[in-house]
Order: sequence, then C-alpha cells, then structure tokens
Amino acid sequence: MTRFAIDIWGEMCPIPLIKAKKKLLSMQCGDILVLETEHSCTSRGIVVWANANRYIIEEKEVANGIWHLELTKTHD
Repeated sequence: MTRFAIDIWGEMCPIPLIKAKKKLLSMQCGDILVLETEHSCTSRGIVVWANANRYIIEEKEVANGIWHLELTKTHD
C-alpha cells in the first residue's frame, strides 16, 4: 500500500475530481490517495463520486472549513 497526495487547494469542481480520477489510473489496488480542500462542495462531490464507484473514502473536517479525504483504490 502506497500513499499519494495531489494538490487541489483553491480548485473548484470538476477540476479536483478530474485530477483524482487521473491519479487513480496510475495507482494499484490498495493504494490511498490523500486530498485536502477548503471547499465543502469539492469534498462532497468527491465523496459522492467515490461511493457511487465503489471506492473506499474517508472524509474528515480537520479544521473549520478544511476537509481531509482518503480515497482507497479498490478496483481497476
């Protein structure tokens, strides 16, 4: 299991989701993609997409207005 992170600060949907999808293509099953955002709509959109596509996702608001997401690749 490898952990990866991509920078999505200051970006609004759909750009963060496009970046996450692109990164997932190069990852192996079990790898984790870490994302942090200051936009609740970005966090929510990624969570909804991950759940709809059978990925494991953990979402935490780590500070007021800062969301930390951990997206685990579960399939190719």
